[in-house]
Amino acid sequence: MIDAKLPQKIYQSRPSLILNIDNEYMTFLLMDDITAYYKNSAIDMPKRHYLNRFVRDFRQWTEKYVDHMHYTVPLTCGTGDKYTFPSEYIGQYGVYEAVKHIYSKNANLSHLISKDGNSLFTSNKYFASEIEKGIESIKSEFRQKHSINEDSTVLFFAPGNEKNEAEFSMENARRGVKEFLLKYSAPTSMSAKARPLDNFVTVISLHSGSEGEKYAREYLREHQWYGKVIFVNEGDNQHLDAMCGADMGIIYDGQMVSSAAACHLPTMNLIKMRMHHQWYHDLFNRWWNDMNIIADNNVYPEMIGGEVWFGKVADTLAEWYVKPDVRFQMIKKFDGFLQEAMSFKPIDRT
Repeated sequence: MIDAKLPQKIYQSRPSLILNIDNEYMTFLLMDDITAYYKNSAIDMPKRHYLNRFVRDFRQWTEKYVDHMHYTVPLTCGTGDKYTFPSEYIGQYGVYEAVKHIYSKNANLSHLISKDGNSLFTSNKYFASEIEKGIESIKSEFRQKHSINEDSTVLFFAPGNEKNEAEFSMENARRGVKEFLLKYSAPTSMSAKARPLDNFVTVISLHSGSEGEKYAREYLREHQWYGKVIFVNEGDNQHLDAMCGADMGIIYDGQMVSSAAACHLPTMNLIKMRMHHQWYHDLFNRWWNDMNIIADNNVYPEMIGGEVWFGKVADTLAEWYVKPDVRFQMIKKFDGFLQEAMSFKPIDRT
């Protein structure tokens, strides 16, 4: 709950703007409490901004708590009186960062970044094919840097930045990858055509200094990861290079999934959520992950709560391994929606 003295502390600090992030209920509660301090004061109420996923349910009465909304999922809902809540669509920064990185690392695409570095140019018709060329270039560079053969299968795994996320992800991902490798790599596979274990590499992405990194490293000291492992972090966008260089991904929900979509990486989405929470969210939004909501399609399979068990992780990896066309099917399903996932402004050609 909110510290009883927090509204007073905010008032005494004399801010010109208050930015609330994520929790809608706590935001409304805090803004309501703060109003009492400014009600009989000569000091003007600071602007109250709010950053979250959706603006579609905000109406006139919401202005009692929030002056301006910054939202990341481009869903709006029309009203009979044509009211629009004061807001700005900022999009998925995971997509923006990934696309900008891909553009910047390719001489043939770098001109698509504006001179001030704050804007990206995209094509409605050729975006997917253009960015794929940049991804292939980064893929070759990444694999050469880490001595990975071009025909090797690379798995990308990001267990999350928070401790509870890593605790939820590590065990079942490790066991799922191990089961997949035991079934599809030699000498343990029953297939005569199975490639050796050395042809499979797992890239684990950990955010430097996070609780998730601390837990993951402690876990891996006690539980050996099967097969070859490479670690990357956010430094110099190593995680984006790794996603471009990988064939399949396992990522705990968040902006990393949005980046994976921009990097054309088939990804299963791990989500820690209780069943009643999932039921209500499915009722209102159908999907949980932002990119699936934007595309209105379960492009990246969502594994929620008890669905995240090693057998399903292994089976999903196996299905994508034997059907590599899945990657291009996902690219096609996200075509157009990647651009929509970024704050978009048409070019004035008049």
